Amino acid sequence: MDDKPSLAPKPKTKAAVAAAAAPAPARTTPALKKPPLAPPPQMIPLKPPPAHHYRQQRGGGAPRKRHRSGSGCSGRRVCCLATGFLLLALCLAVAAACLAYLCYHPRPPSFHLQPVSTTRFRVGNSSAVSAMDVTAAVKVVSWNPNDKIAFEYGDGEGRVYLADSDGDITLGWAPVEGLEHGARKVAVVRFVATAKGVVVDEAVAARVRDRYRRRRLAFKVVVDTHMGVRVGAVRTGMVPVRLSCDDGVMAPRGVSAGSPMSRCQVYLLRMT
Repeated sequence: MDDKPSLAPKPKTKAAVAAAAAPAPARTTPALKKPPLAPPPQMIPLKPPPAHHYRQQRGGGAPRKRHRSGSGCSGRRVCCLATGFLLLALCLAVAAACLAYLCYHPRPPSFHLQPVSTTRFRVGNSSAVSAMDVTAAVKVVSWNPNDKIAFEYGDGEGRVYLADSDGDITLGWAPVEGLEHGARKVAVVRFVATAKGVVVDEAVAARVRDRYRRRRLAFKVVVDTHMGVRVGAVRTGMVPVRLSCDDGVMAPRGVSAGSPMSRCQVYLLRMT
């Protein structure tokens, strides 16, 4: 079959050309209207307070304190002066102590505990409970090695303990009289402690009886007192001191001049 000839396009009219060239009309939106404003509220005029109320409020407050600049400066000046005087006094005290040490060469006294003498020692044989009655005489010998320094001791208290593996047993206490320990001299501190009805268990009682028969009882002695130093006419204040003797032994039968003595320790500023 033969192809059909193509038809020529129809010519456009002027009206169609003008309509195609003209822009599309824009959409129109209705304009927004502002809501009507509410009328302003009516202001009620305030009445001023009475004059006497105003005067009371002004007069009732606390008066203001004026800041004085001079008082702060004077306070700081006084504080600085006091600190300076304190430092100066401390330096003078240290210098005086150094001079005294160089001049006198102070040395502490030594203390030794002599063997403890038991004038009474009895341990009950009851099967239910064992009790001890003990009277112990204590003697501590002190030596002052200084040439110009003396020591003064106030009244104190002495206690005696019986050393044991299960714990020390308190045997009693007694007051200790004060004394003055001169330079290059020997002083003696002595007291007698008595204990009655000290309850111990059967095992401890058996050990104590055996050690007493063999004269092997061990004692501990503690003396609490106050000590001061005197150099010529100058005296220092009294300070607490504790004398502790942990290796005391039992005195042998009879009088023995060559019995060994145990050394004691001195603790300053200690009373508990």
